[in-house]
Amino acid sequence: MSAAIVIADLPSPPTGIPSDAETSRADKIVSVAQALLPTLARGGAIDARTLRAAMETSFGGSDAEGLWTWKDAYEACEAAQVLFLRRFGRTMRAQARDPAALGAMLARVAALLPTQTRRSEDSQALQQFSTPIGLAHVAAAAAAVTPGDLVLEPSAGTGLLAIFAELAGAHVVLNELADTRADLLGRLFPGVGVTRHDAAQINDHLDAAVRPSIVLMNPPFSALAGVDGTFPAHLRRQAVVRAGEGG
Repeated sequence: MSAAIVIADLPSPPTGIPSDAETSRADKIVSVAQALLPTLARGGAIDARTLRAAMETSFGGSDAEGLWTWKDAYEACEAAQVLFLRRFGRTMRAQARDPAALGAMLARVAALLPTQTRRSEDSQALQQFSTPIGLAHVAAAAAAVTPGDLVLEPSAGTGLLAIFAELAGAHVVLNELADTRADLLGRLFPGVGVTRHDAAQINDHLDAAVRPSIVLMNPPFSALAGVDGTFPAHLRRQAVVRAGEGG
C-alpha cells in the first residue's frame, strides 16, 4: 500500500504553526517541513533539489551563503515526517493488519525522502543521529506503549520516537539539550513542555513528580567529545532509575 493510497480522501494537512515576531531557526525549519508535507501526502519523492529549493525559500538564501546547513535540511525532513504521522499515522495504524504491515507502509514513506549523506560537526560531536521512522515504530511496538503510559524521551531530537508514543495515546515528556532541536520540539509538540537538561543527568534534574512508566530512547552508543567513555551506560542508568519500579 502506498502512502498516497493510505491518505486518500483525508482533509488537507494543518498549517499555521505559530512563530515569534522574529522568525527563529526552528520556525524556518518547520516552514520547510510544512512545504514538504503536501508532496509526502501525495506519495511524491523529495529529492535534494526540491529540498534545497524549500530551504532557500524559507531561509532567504543558500547554504553557500551560510544561511542554513544540510543538518537543518535533514531536520526539516524529519519534522515533515512528524507532521505526516500526526496527521495520517492513526489512519495508517487502523489500515495495517499488524505491526509488520505498518512497518512496510512507513518504509515507503521514508523512501520518499533523501538519504542523510552529509554530517555536520555538531551531529558528530553531539551524536545527533536520529531514529528512522521504521525503527522508531519497532521500538514503540516493543515497548507496548498504551494510552495509560507516561513516556519519557530524554534525548528527543526531532521527535521521531515520541510521535509513535503519541500515536499510541500515551502522554509524552520530552527533553532535548540542543537549542534548535528543543525549539523545534516545542513547535512540533505544542502541548508538551520541553525540558533542556543533559540526558546523562536526567534523573538528577527532571521534576520529581515526573515518573514515566516507559522510557523510549535511542541514546548515543559512543562517548561524546571530552566525555568519559562510560557516558552511554550512565545515560541509560539515569533513565532506568527515573522510571522506577515497574517502569
